[in-house]
Amino acid sequence: MFCRVVEKPSRPNLIANSRSSLDSQVINRVKELEQRAIITHAQNTMSATKVAETEKLALFDILTDLYNSRTFMKEIKDELKRAKRYKRPLTICLIAIDNIREISMQYGALTSDTVLQKTAQIVKGAIRDVDIACRYSMEEFAVMLPETNASGASIVAERIRQRTSGHIISHNWHNLRITLSFGLASFPHHGREHDEIINEAILALKTAIRQGGDQVCVA
Repeated sequence: MFCRVVEKPSRPNLIANSRSSLDSQVINRVKELEQRAIITHAQNTMSATKVAETEKLALFDILTDLYNSRTFMKEIKDELKRAKRYKRPLTICLIAIDNIREISMQYGALTSDTVLQKTAQIVKGAIRDVDIACRYSMEEFAVMLPETNASGASIVAERIRQRTSGHIISHNWHNLRITLSFGLASFPHHGREHDEIINEAILALKTAIRQGGDQVCVA
């Protein structure tokens, strides 16, 4: 009867194997944590991006990248409080694109959208950083000019009018030259509350349109 003696691993070998197994576990754990951190960072970035997009949609008009009417109404109320407190002027300027409906019917909605976008860029480029421009309705813009009376606002409106009438908008092989009508009203001369001032600006705008457009009218 023969017996085979099985050599037991030496203690150093046991320690080495144990360390090797532990190192492997540590490496795998580190990789797992790194991967989890990458995923978490990506998720946080996506979440932050979605929040930023949602906030932008709440404040801005998608087509023109100007403030929307809701934001404008909030801003005018806040700015009017400051104007009353410090007894400073404030002017509202409403802007209509002359014959925009005819442009839409003749050339299509995409062309009229391009006209709105280009006009918004001209308006934004002609005002100060402290002024606030918005897309007031489907076919109209509004600009709030703090620290500005009707006379000063008329100069700004005329600058916008001239820049627009001298600008050719091209879309789908059509070259369009458009004009704008303006209605202005100021605090405190034309009203002390935001709705009064806006209503006066609307009346002035209607007068400008009724008189043939391409002009600035003050309430």
